[in-house]
Amino acid sequence: MLNNTVVTFFSSNGNTGLTNTVFSVGQAIAKRTHAKVGVLCLSGLDDSTDYFTDPPAYLDTLKPRLAGKMLGDDADFLSRFKEVEDGQLFILAGNSSRRLDRVYTVSEIGYLIERAKEVFDIVLIDAGSQLDNAQSVQAIYAADFRYAVLTQQPKSIKRYLQLQGDILSALSIKREHVTFILNQYQEKATLMSEKQIAKEVDVPEMFTLPYTDHGVISEIENRILYAYQQPKYQDAVNQLADSIARSVALVFKDMESGKRGIGRLFGKKTG
Repeated sequence: MLNNTVVTFFSSNGNTGLTNTVFSVGQAIAKRTHAKVGVLCLSGLDDSTDYFTDPPAYLDTLKPRLAGKMLGDDADFLSRFKEVEDGQLFILAGNSSRRLDRVYTVSEIGYLIERAKEVFDIVLIDAGSQLDNAQSVQAIYAADFRYAVLTQQPKSIKRYLQLQGDILSALSIKREHVTFILNQYQEKATLMSEKQIAKEVDVPEMFTLPYTDHGVISEIENRILYAYQQPKYQDAVNQLADSIARSVALVFKDMESGKRGIGRLFGKKTG
């Protein structure tokens, strides 16, 4: 099933729920398809272990092997990942110290991504919000699909527009190369609507994930947000995960999922 697909998620500012979104999408793909899913936490500023425990390794512990390109043994490489879903979802924790966010080279991160592509059916990357280091930049540059996670906060939109002009354009990544996710969405008169935000970032439509009050709880209990019984959120994540899975021809456990339209992707309902 290996198809060498890399899907990178990033945000323009902190506190957008980026990491939990990436993990939730990964868990949904693992539960709904036969794919072996690898997640790389490459934000640089966080080890991303708020939603799982006991990682066997961290990104920085691989630094010597990345430099020497010495991760050639598949079993050894896989042993560095936390196995979250039995045989299907594996997560490599990020840096154990924020002081190490600039110690990597583009070549080292490129090697890590290539090895992940050789071991997993699909690779999801959390590139974080500080897109000025080798791991985040390479994660975005090497991606086949890119998702920007925004919220209804005005600064989220403002900083994305700055990010597009300062960094993404320098990587020859245009706005049409990015799919937008509006996370923690609430329909309130005091907040910008989905249509208003789409207009601000100059895209026709965007995907929404509804607000849930389990966000803090999932961090306290070290569980991925998708694992909680919250039908509206899970349904939205499922449809996002299914759209990604169909785009890269993953095999669904329930074949009906693979036949459905893109549904709520870009705000459209299924019939």
